Amino acid sequence: MTSQSATLPSITPATTSTRAGLVLVFLTALNVLNFVDRFMLQGFALDLTTELHLSNVQFTLLTGFVFTTFYTIAGLAMGALADRLHRPRLMAAGLFAWSALTAATGMVSNFAQIGLVRMFTGVGEATLTPAALGLLGDTIAPKRRAFAAGFYYLGSPIGIGAAFLIAGTLGHQIGWRYCFVALGIVGVVLTLPLLLMRERRNKVNGMKREAASNVISDIKRALTGSPALCLVILGGVLVIFAQGALVLDQLWLVKERGFDAQHAQKLAGFMFMTGGVLGALIGGTGADWIQARFAGGRLRFLVIAYAIGVPVSLLYRFIAPDGIAFYACMFVGSMMITLGYGPIFACVQDLVAPRLRSTMMAFLILCMTLLGTSPGNLLVGWLADMFAAHHITQPITFAVTIGLLPWLLAIPCFWVAAKRL
Repeated sequence: MTSQSATLPSITPATTSTRAGLVLVFLTALNVLNFVDRFMLQGFALDLTTELHLSNVQFTLLTGFVFTTFYTIAGLAMGALADRLHRPRLMAAGLFAWSALTAATGMVSNFAQIGLVRMFTGVGEATLTPAALGLLGDTIAPKRRAFAAGFYYLGSPIGIGAAFLIAGTLGHQIGWRYCFVALGIVGVVLTLPLLLMRERRNKVNGMKREAASNVISDIKRALTGSPALCLVILGGVLVIFAQGALVLDQLWLVKERGFDAQHAQKLAGFMFMTGGVLGALIGGTGADWIQARFAGGRLRFLVIAYAIGVPVSLLYRFIAPDGIAFYACMFVGSMMITLGYGPIFACVQDLVAPRLRSTMMAFLILCMTLLGTSPGNLLVGWLADMFAAHHITQPITFAVTIGLLPWLLAIPCFWVAAKRL
């Protein structure tokens, strides 16, 4: 082995457990950075809406359609490329692009400018997850896929939590603009290890470029051939649609629950760091454990977990913030946000051919963000503005509650899919 290949492990379908673990940890670290970048806007919600004079709808557009439209469309293309090209180098190019644009976010002065920058930031970020999950699908043993996907998606709670903690601490010292610049610099530096990572893929998984088939046809065949796959994707879309309603939580904590801005930022950061991480770990390990004992076990696990946790998440919106019940329900709600990542992504990987893993991961992300996050964000922003215009007390509370209801519809989707498996 050359000195260069010793820097980071080579990727092969037969990668040893130690090397596979190193790859998993490194890709998870990149996903942390990805989510910090994505949720810094929400961490600085008050600063941005005040300084740039943004309405609720404009702010939710920035976190929803403006970002995710380009993110999802580019993501499908990047997923197809990840099944055909050198995945670490593809991720390196995307990381460099989104990091440079993150730094540029700190220099904007109005809605049009920040919208343009965030739009193209989404293109860069679209390279990471399809390629990363494809790598993990080839590297991790099938019986551990839900754990691997869940561990990778620890990047979500850790990254989101870090974004709010940065806003609540460093943001008050150097300002939101310099926070974005610093984050961009960190991302540019991390492109180097990706460029040094080597990857090998064999011909068994159909990865020869000349054998690459049409992307749309591949996706269509996979969907028409598996009703269970369609139901899992639909359930994932409903879950993410409901989670999109949480985009106004910082404004909700300050305006309708009486927290000061800095305390709200730190509280949200702590909850995502603890409840979100625990949810991802329980989701991955619990789903794998039940999968080993029952057909469709990962989906059965989600049915039980959501049937218990989603009602708690709804109840939390109406509890007074001066008691332990409020914080307990907030913690459970944070767990629910990340609990489904491992089981859902592992199920999709199990239901498609190995050569299509990155492509179908990209298609799943496209559906979940373009049909889930974006309209979920926009709905809650529009409802909050409409309720406020009609002088309804606590407009954000009622807007978020309505936005969370589709989560309940995901439960029968997963149950029927488990039966079909």
